[in-house]
Amino acid sequence: MPSATLALLRLTSRDRLLVETLAELRFMTVHQIRQACYPTLRTGSVSHRLSRLRGGGVLERAGGRAFDDRRVFWGLGTAGRLAAGALAGTVPPGPRSLAVGALLMDHLIATNQIFCDLCTECRAGRLAAFSWVGSHHARLDLGLTHLVPDAIIVVPAPEGGRWIYCLERDRGTMPAQRLEEKWRRYRLLDRLARERAGDPRWDALADAWVIIACDDDRRAKASACTAARAGLERVWAGSATTCAAALAAAVGSEALAPERLTGDAAGLLPLPGTVGGVSYRMDAGAAPGAAAGGAGGPLPGAEEVPA
Repeated sequence: MPSATLALLRLTSRDRLLVETLAELRFMTVHQIRQACYPTLRTGSVSHRLSRLRGGGVLERAGGRAFDDRRVFWGLGTAGRLAAGALAGTVPPGPRSLAVGALLMDHLIATNQIFCDLCTECRAGRLAAFSWVGSHHARLDLGLTHLVPDAIIVVPAPEGGRWIYCLERDRGTMPAQRLEEKWRRYRLLDRLARERAGDPRWDALADAWVIIACDDDRRAKASACTAARAGLERVWAGSATTCAAALAAAVGSEALAPERLTGDAAGLLPLPGTVGGVSYRMDAGAAPGAAAGGAGGPLPGAEEVPA
């Protein structure tokens, strides 16, 4: 596709990372883009680069009159969608698949901040690698109902396995009844995964953890209690600002350094049957001597889920 090739030729390696990231995260603020893709540049320099990419049709802006505080969010333009499709070797994502309504933007940006924080942990050498599957690709069919996490985080485990974390960004806006219904769907997911043992997709989900990232500790305690009443056991509930660090501490980096990843783990493939996802790996020379964490177990600093 000539137009896709032309778009790719104009992109630096950092630009390509941004295109791949926005194809999955859909929209990010300039500060989030800097944190995830251009960490060595100042914010002003990043803004200038984004404006140039916008001029070439790689990026487009959302915001202005759609938001009272006139915030601006960056997503893929026509050339960017073509480049994303070429990088992934798939059909370019359509504008509808990347669109987000103004009422949902706050939630999406809050969720995407955890991705950016994970990138920081990764570059610091505290997390070897991870993949992120956005909510528009994370729908899980449960038969008569379905479950849509805000994101699915996939972390490589020893011997080519995967650790799965379903992220829920609880901002306190969902009514208590709907929240409890969602926890019950997670309980159904756990039961179905165990009933369908032997299926690679369901085997990966059988040991999945639920991460509930909240705005404050009070909300985290309430969410932990409602999750416990629904019968969930593998739950971490805590502040969104500490979520990425807690996950990195639980997984560790030394035992799963990039050069030791093999097979599916090296490619950080998402769940079997899952479309989409973006992967992030720490720089090979980052943070020498980083301490290893646990083995995909509970995240530290969590609200304990009552027995």
